[in-house]
Amino acid sequence: MYRLLIGPVIIGILAFLFIYFISPVIISESDIGAIVAQFALSLSNAFFDNMPPIIASYITNLNLAIVAITVGLSLTVVVQLLVIIGGMFVYVIRWIISYLQKDKKEEEPQDLPPIDMDSSFESSEGGKKFLGRGLDSIDRD
Repeated sequence: MYRLLIGPVIIGILAFLFIYFISPVIISESDIGAIVAQFALSLSNAFFDNMPPIIASYITNLNLAIVAITVGLSLTVVVQLLVIIGGMFVYVIRWIISYLQKDKKEEEPQDLPPIDMDSSFESSEGGKKFLGRGLDSIDRD
């Protein structure tokens, strides 16, 4: 849920703040408005014969706040779509990997051969303990 909602919203807010506060220091507000109006006009000419009234109204009332809000919301939606597509891509890859691993026949683990114990350990008396002594032949008396 964090990746789908909070992350894209934070990116959209950062884009809004960048355009509203930092970009006027680099480019003048009128130039920013002109660039966005030119972009909206070129998109309108490319996809429509006549300019729709909503785009004409957008270009007419264009100012820095509207540009910042538009870019912030657009970037939020684009990042959300990228997160959804990436999540679906990861899910499909994991499903393919798990499907391929199911096809492989798993070999059953084989038991280890029994340990050969020294006869002195096997036939020791009940009260006699072998503490601190290993099973190596070096440790024998």
